[in-house]
Amino acid sequence: MILSINAMAQVGTLVRVIYPDYAAGILGRIQARETSGRWIVRLEENPLENSNDILILSLEESDFEIINSEE
Repeated sequence: MILSINAMAQVGTLVRVIYPDYAAGILGRIQARETSGRWIVRLEENPLENSNDILILSLEESDFEIINSEE
């Protein structure tokens, strides 16, 4: 279940990336909020081929959707 845009994002919240395109559809967890208002999201899987590195993105709130972890 996707929660409404009015749901509050917070550290630990599960999200699905919408943008950037190379990470679209991948789940991640919010790690922190930057002073600029952007969110630091750690991806659950790496979309880049041949890489085992952890990918961390700095995203605008419009770049992801909040997911109800009970879905």
